[in-house]
This record gives sequence, structure tokens and C-alpha cells, in this order.
Amino acid sequence: MADISRLVFSLSKLGIKALERLFKASVRVYGAENIPDGVSILAVNHFTRLETLILPYQIYRLTGRPVMSLAHHDLFTGPLGSYLDGVGAVSTKDPNRDKIIIRSLLMGEHPWLIFPEGSMIKDKKIVESGKFLIYSATGTRRPPHTGAAALALRTEFYRRRLCHLRQTDPALLQQQLEVFDLSSPDQVSERETFLVPVNVTYYPIRSQQNAIEKIASYVVRDLPERIVEELQTEGTMLLSGVDIDITFGKPLAISPLLKKRKIQQDMLSQRPILPDDVLPSRPLMRRIASNLTRKVMASIYLNTTVNYDHLIAYILKYYPGHRLNLFDLAERLYLATETVAKLKNIQFHSGLLHDQCVRLCRRYHQILADFLEVAEKSGVIHMEGNTIHKKKLRMKPLFDFHTIRRDNPYQVILNEVEFLHPLTRKLRVVAEQPQWLLRWRLRRKFLRIAKQEFAADYKEHRREGESKPRRIGAPTLYRRFRAKTGVLLVHGYMAAPEEVRPLATYLHQHGYTVFTPRLRGHGTSPEDLALRTWEDWLQSVERGYLVLANSCEDVVLGGFSVGAALALLAATNMLYNVRAVFAINCAMRLRRRSARLAPAVVLWNKLADKLVKDDGRRHFVPNEPENPHINYLRNPISGVKELMELTDELSKRLDWVNVPALLIQASDDPVVHPEGSKRIYEGLGSQDKELIMFNSDRHGILRGDVSERVFARVLEFLDTSLTS
Repeated sequence: MADISRLVFSLSKLGIKALERLFKASVRVYGAENIPDGVSILAVNHFTRLETLILPYQIYRLTGRPVMSLAHHDLFTGPLGSYLDGVGAVSTKDPNRDKIIIRSLLMGEHPWLIFPEGSMIKDKKIVESGKFLIYSATGTRRPPHTGAAALALRTEFYRRRLCHLRQTDPALLQQQLEVFDLSSPDQVSERETFLVPVNVTYYPIRSQQNAIEKIASYVVRDLPERIVEELQTEGTMLLSGVDIDITFGKPLAISPLLKKRKIQQDMLSQRPILPDDVLPSRPLMRRIASNLTRKVMASIYLNTTVNYDHLIAYILKYYPGHRLNLFDLAERLYLATETVAKLKNIQFHSGLLHDQCVRLCRRYHQILADFLEVAEKSGVIHMEGNTIHKKKLRMKPLFDFHTIRRDNPYQVILNEVEFLHPLTRKLRVVAEQPQWLLRWRLRRKFLRIAKQEFAADYKEHRREGESKPRRIGAPTLYRRFRAKTGVLLVHGYMAAPEEVRPLATYLHQHGYTVFTPRLRGHGTSPEDLALRTWEDWLQSVERGYLVLANSCEDVVLGGFSVGAALALLAATNMLYNVRAVFAINCAMRLRRRSARLAPAVVLWNKLADKLVKDDGRRHFVPNEPENPHINYLRNPISGVKELMELTDELSKRLDWVNVPALLIQASDDPVVHPEGSKRIYEGLGSQDKELIMFNSDRHGILRGDVSERVFARVLEFLDTSLTS
């Protein structure tokens, strides 16, 4: 009888922990509450060899019980075979296989791990013509194995039979116990048998030469192609970083399935029944096992963790045109994410649960580039700069089963969510949407978000007698139909969109569409500003960019003071279609040295909040602005701290700005030091850049004596940079 060596199992746990530290794998577990306390068979999809290592450890960590498993007979040779014996694995060709498993399950000692597909499904193709069919290495399609369901049914059959005999026929009970090498009915657990579907999803699936494969090829000459592919695929995922999402589905109770007259007759028969005996109810049990297997397979694949790769793959599949640009694909990915996230009963990768607006501006180019490399490798697309040329999609290509993960990963990714019909239908709608309709929907969406956010913040944080009228802080779109270029104009710290309205009106009159976003925490009250971070401000800028990117062909980023710093920082994210950036009196270096004490004051305030109430704490300091009808009259110290962190972040990334840049600075600015603009100029990565000093002793040069000259210079810069 198979048993678990405590020493081998303990060494295995230590080894897996060491591997987790060594490799860049992140394991997330969902639905752990679905693991029953009773007797369970865990039916798991099989895509890599990693499941056989990771799952037993994870299940042990969750349940405190070592896991036994059924493993392919080819593995039981040499040291590996000894190791598998030590951790309680049973060979598929063990003559006592069923007896060993049923005995263990009757005793309820260990959960059992079984792969219903029967082998690794490297192509992820499990459905054909609406039926579960597995593509085997021999090139034929076969249904999944019913072994897990059959073992669960037989275990519960014998459990109920032993329970009956214990009350009615002690002599026959003893004979039946001896069949399973049990000496006492007390060894039989009274807990019900459950079949638990488990899905393991990997993201990203990538394959290339790596250190593990190179070392193995050096040690063993002429490695079989199958082994090389497995080392390249699974080694790459481990070394470059892979998210492993393990989802436990709802457990399926077995006892209700046995309440059939024929099965009950066999269960109550007055003769010993051996595991291999052919019973009158056997055909019925087989039909039940087949139906149960279909339910388990459906549950396994309905619990696939949907990730970015799945969404992009189906957008490319259904996109009706032959070419599209990266920004179009990025926006379709954004819309797809927002759309499918509303679907119920679908598991999503953690990346899809974050704010997709932020990812659209900061990460989609990276996400797309990674996947498009996979699509190009699979022969699906051809890249020319930022343009994607679709090739004729070979949705059912001929391929070698053992190398498809390496040679055609795009097809594998498509196959993985083929069973999720509600998902693929939604993705098709997004992919086939005309570009003009997509842009119209997204422009309205981002503009609505900006306005609703301001309305909610104003309602919550407005202070009677201190907050300015709503029109001062409202984000505004100065739309000019058929304008090719849109200008994003960002206001400064403690101000509001009204601050930049004169320049916005001027540019709008000269043919530009302009959007003036409201930075979060502004246009309401100082208390609201005290709650916000510079990341919140940057997100407001990014949403504003998306309004314009869906209104015009080209976008120019610009801002005043802190808004200038945010415009430059946004430009470092290599946003699509951003043609230029300008910064007016950028708040890179403040005049007041006391501003550098802000982080320490904020820390002191937090400590004081926990210790004592001290009215002497300085959360706010008075502010004497040039435009009191716009700016706050109190400055939250936490806001100054965020400003300092913003400028620190910008200083690290200045060389990432590679579009034409204009810097305008007042020579005697009383708020920001002109040296800050000089430092920005020196650090910019742009080849085309200019710093202009205006003779003025005011910070707010968008109003007053020099404002018209500033406006004219900005307009000249826009006209020049957009035509060059």
C-alpha cells in the first residue's frame, strides 16, 4: 500500500520553499474555502509539470494534510521514481491502483490529486463541436478520462455499503473490510466524498532559450525535442516571472448521485464485492461518471483566470481590418477590460482589477509589446513601427503537440478561454467596434468621470465661506470640431482650472481643442487636498490626456507651476500621439526652504495623532496667493510633502522626455526658483528643447503684464513643433 515518507515529504516542502525564493513565481490561491473538510479528490487541469510540485505543497499549506497523487507510469524510474514513492504517488499502471486509492479515501487520511485530462494538455484545446475532447500526442481526439469521477463514486459506494453492513451483517462486513486491508470499521471515515475541480492558470506563457535549458543541454547531449521544449517553456516562466493562479471550484457531493434503485440494490447485496467485480449497476455508474466528468471539466475551465493575454488575443482574432495602430489596440484592450469585468462568475487576474485608466497611460505599451512579440512569433501579425499588420489567422494550424507552447503560443492562449463563451462574445463586440464609435464612447466616458469626480468631491468637502464657486474648479473641455491637435493645460498647486482659463481661451481661439483638468483635491477645500497624493494628481492629468487623445489626432501636454511638473512627468510615460510638451514656471525648486521640512512635519503630525491631541500641530499654514479668488488661503503641509516627492520623481525621469519641449520661466519668480527650470532643461532627453526667460517678478504670469507675450510664445511653439 502506498504511504507517505515523512522525511521525504518534509524535504520536499523545504525544497519547494527554496525554489519559490529562487524563481520569480508568484502563487495566488482563490476559493480555498471550497476545499471540504471531508474526503476529497482534487481534479486539476494539467498544462505543465509544475502542478505536480506546487499543488501538493499549496494544498498541504491550506489543509494541513499531505496530498497523495496519481502519476504517469513513465515517471516511476530511477531516483525520481523513489522520490514519487516517498511522497505517496501511485503509478497509473500499478495493478493495485484503484484498491490503494479507494482504501485511502475510505479512511479519509489524505486528499488525492488526479488530472482528468490524463496527461499534459500543452495546446489547451479541450473543446471541439461543443464537446470536451482532448488532443493527444498521437494526433487523435479523445474524451477526458473519467477516472477521478469513477473513483469518487466507487469510494462513496463502498462507504455507504460498509455503513449498512455494520448495522446488518457483521460477518459480511469483516469480509468486505479485508478486501481493502482494513481491520476495523472504525478505520472508515463517516465523512462524505467530494470531487473538487481545480484550475491552474499561468501568466504570461512564454518560451525561449534560458539558463535551465542551456545547463541541461550541456550536461546531457542530444536532449529529446520534447524535453527541450519543456525546459524552454517552463524554465522561461520560472526565471522571467510567472503568476500562478490556483482556483478551487465548488465541491461536488457524491452521495446524491448514488440514490438510484439499481445502485442501491448492489450497495445492499449480501455478498462480498471486490473492486474489479462487474456489477449490474456498472453501466449506470459509468453514465453517471461520464456526466460527472463533464461537470468537473466545465467547472475547471470556467475557473480559468482571465488575463491581458486572453483579451488581446481575441481582440486581434476578431478585429475586422488588416491593420491597426498600437493606440487603437490599447484602447480596445481598455474597453474590453472594463466590459468583461462586469461579467459574473469569471475569475480575473489581479492586473485586470486595478484602475485601467492608469494602466492605459503607464503600462499598456509594455503589456502590448510583450504580447505582440508572442503574436509575431506565432506568425499572426507583422509589426512596422507602431502599426500592426494582421496576417491571415490560421486558427487551426497543423503543429506538433509537444512544441506548440514554443512555436504557437498565440493559439495556446486562444484555446485557454475558448470555453468561456460570455467572455469571447463580449470581446468580439469590442474588437468589431468602428474606430469613430470607440473614440466617441471613450471621450464621453473619461470626460464624465472627470466631471462626476469633481461633483462628488465638491459635495463632500465644500466649506461654507472658504470654498470657491463650482465654476472655478470645474474641469472644462474647449472643443473645436475638426481640430487636429488638442492641448492639455494643467493648473498649479492649491489652484483650479480657472487659473489657466485665459491661456486655454487664447489657444482655443487660435484653432486648438483644449482641456483643463482638475487635479484631485483642488477646487474644493484644503482638507480635500490634504487627503491626496501626487499619484492622484498625475491620474487626473492622465484622464485629461485620454479625453484629448480621443478627440484629436495629436496631443500636446502643458501646464503651469506644479501642473507643468505633472505635464513633464506624464510625457515620460511615452503616451501615444503626444507631440510636444511645454512647462511654465515649473515648480521644480521652491524658493521657501521651509518647504523641505514638510515631510518631517507630516511625520510628526502622524505620530502626534497616535499619542496625544495637540492643538499646536501645524497641519496647515497660511497662504497668501496672487489670485485669492482661485487659490486656497490655507496650505496643507502634507500637500507640500507630496509636491516634493513629485519633483524628486520627475528629476529621475527627465531624460525620458523625448518630444519637443518649451520651458518658460519668470526671471524673478517669488515662488519657484529659476534654477529649477535650468536644471530641467539640462536633464531633458529631448533633442528639440528651448528655455525662455521672461522679465517678471510674478509667479502667475498667465495673468498680468507679460501674459500676452507668454501666450504668443506658446502658440508659436505649438505651430512650429506640430509642423516640423
